[in-house]
Amino acid sequence: MTESGLKYCLFDPDPNGNPRYYVRRNGKKIRIREQFKAPDGTITRKFMDAYWAALAKLNSGVVEDAPKAPREKTFYWLCDQYYRSGEFRRFDRLTQADKRSVLNRFCVTAGDLPYAAFRKEDVERSRDKRSDKPGAADKLVKYLRALFKWAIDKKHATHNPAVGVAKINEGEGWHTWTPDEVATYRRHHRVGTKARLALELMINVGARVSDACRIGRQHESDGWLKFVAWKNRNKKSRKTIECPITAELRAAIDATSTGDLTYLINDLGKAFTINGLGNKVRDWCDEAGLPQCSSHGLRKAAAVIMAENGATAPELCAIFGWSKLETAEIYIREAQKRRMVSNAFARLDEYRNRKSVSVNGPKPIGETKTGKTKGKSNGK
Repeated sequence: MTESGLKYCLFDPDPNGNPRYYVRRNGKKIRIREQFKAPDGTITRKFMDAYWAALAKLNSGVVEDAPKAPREKTFYWLCDQYYRSGEFRRFDRLTQADKRSVLNRFCVTAGDLPYAAFRKEDVERSRDKRSDKPGAADKLVKYLRALFKWAIDKKHATHNPAVGVAKINEGEGWHTWTPDEVATYRRHHRVGTKARLALELMINVGARVSDACRIGRQHESDGWLKFVAWKNRNKKSRKTIECPITAELRAAIDATSTGDLTYLINDLGKAFTINGLGNKVRDWCDEAGLPQCSSHGLRKAAAVIMAENGATAPELCAIFGWSKLETAEIYIREAQKRRMVSNAFARLDEYRNRKSVSVNGPKPIGETKTGKTKGKSNGK
């Protein structure tokens, strides 16, 4: 512990480096949770009010020791054990970092609480506190659900409070590129550019960003690409993707300066990182006037295109490396919806054309706009 500059007030950060302040005197202590300093560097009024109140309480001698959960029964302990587990270490390095970040932020307020007392309504309250960022709120619930599932398997817990907690972000996810948007991007980024190669690689192969930044000539064989999908590569459910190199992709590869082990390389001549390629595609979309589009939506667009051309659910699973037919059926329904809308408008146009002909009728030969006929009158 270090001094805060105030008498009896100690700065004692938690194991993750988050700030904690206590007022300690006569063997007792009270934590102050108000913000310590304002942006201008001065101690906040709320902190000082809490400081004086805590000091007065300690001087009165009526402070009772608050019951504290044993270290081995707190969220801090549970998360620490999870991070050390073989299951957690099998996650990709980026996934580990993301899970740590989300759970550690949760532990800033809940770390000292007994996890066994956590209930579904507590998870819902934690979710609702983050409702201004629905994606982050749902991710917390997802990671808590995984944490407790692991804890139950290891006999650390008897129930999973995150099971059954509804999502609050019910959007359709990343925008799926339309055919017109793909055409707009292609017009702006010509064959021979990295931007065009990235699009052709992702839409012709259906590759995720994590795959697109790693695929190279070593994956080519007899006009086909064969690679292990980066996602779940360390699990038993790992998927090997095989697909033919289309004419569009072949032309883009041959016309673009590529790397030795990856087709796509950055300005330094090195392979892109996953985040680096995703950010670069974001820039390329903006340059093409497509702010609503992103690399994530290209894979979805590829699936819809395949479905519109008659690909079945098992075929889509083979192409995209999905394990469940239900996933493929999502894109088949999307393709069917487009076809039904197109057919409905086609019938509407046909109906309007028929009605126009029936109302106006074909004009008799020689009839003018006034309805009179040209030519000689009777006897004249």
